Order: sequence, then C-alpha cells, then structure tokens
Amino acid sequence: MQVRMPIEASATLLAASTIFIGGASLNLPTWGIFLGWAATMLAGGPSRSTIAALGRTLVVGGLFALATLWLEGMLGSGLGLPVWAAALVSILVMNPGMLLLGRWAPLSLIPGMFIGFSTVLATHLGHFGPVPGSILSVFVCGLAMNLLGIGFAAVAMALSGGRRQRRSPTETQSPGAAADLQPAAGG
Repeated sequence: MQVRMPIEASATLLAASTIFIGGASLNLPTWGIFLGWAATMLAGGPSRSTIAALGRTLVVGGLFALATLWLEGMLGSGLGLPVWAAALVSILVMNPGMLLLGRWAPLSLIPGMFIGFSTVLATHLGHFGPVPGSILSVFVCGLAMNLLGIGFAAVAMALSGGRRQRRSPTETQSPGAAADLQPAAGG
C-alpha cells in the first residue's frame, strides 16, 4: 500500500518552493504560479483536457496582452497619445477580439485567457522579469509562471494520490447550520 501525502501538505510544500523560483536576480512574478494553479483547480483539476484547454487559453490571453502592450506603445510613441488614452484604445481594440475567439470551442475556456492576459499585463505594470519594460520579457515570464502553476497543480494532486474530495456547501458548515437553512415546519 502506498502512503500518500495529504493535499494540504503537498500544496504547502509546493507553495513554499516558489520562494526559490523568483529570486532577487530573476525578478519573476511567482504569484502567476498561484493564478495558474488556482485556474487549474477551478476548471476541475489537472486532467488532460483541463491542462490542454487551460494551456491553450493562457497562451492566447498572454499573446493578446503582448499585442495590447505593443499597440499601446505604438499609439503612445507613434501618435503621441497620452498613456491613458493609448491604454484605453488598446484595450478597446484587443479585448473584443480575445473574447470573440472564446466562441471557438478549443478556446472556450475564457477565464484562462483572462488569467493569461492579466498576468502578462500585471507583470509589465509591476516591472517584473529579468528585463523590466521589455514586453517580450514580461510575456515570457508571466506565461511561464502561469504554465508552471498548472504543473504545480498536477504535482500536488499526484503527491496526494489523485483528486481532492469535493464537499457540498452544507458539509462544510457546522452541524446545526444546515438545519437553520430549512423552512420551519408548518410555516
């Protein structure tokens, strides 16, 4: 019989390991790992289909963020628009395109696109990465952290022996709380 580590223990050990991933020299946005991890678990856990769908949509979202940053730079430096106006126009152009791609079945996990998009933008705005200010660097760093998060979810589940147990909302409440939600007799 194999002894498996509780999911709380495997997840905690993996979370603690992120301290060594970013490091001061690389300046990586390790919080992106947690976004990829959380997205994996919210999408049902690290199954082949979830990993494939989330991997695709994180990349697409990251690419749209890269295009948004590029367009923003072009509008700001090329047309001389104020930073806020360049950002606004860029979002108004890119976001609908990203959402329209979500109508295509292989890219229908739209939250994955938003996580990839927001991680790359936040990496840029937070000046993360080995080359802060480089939109290519923030794309690679943000996306790498999100994808690593998918891997962390898979490793946590593998170390704990499979899927986490799901509980109904009433099982997580105190014993008397479920009874409080029931209508009164005769009322």
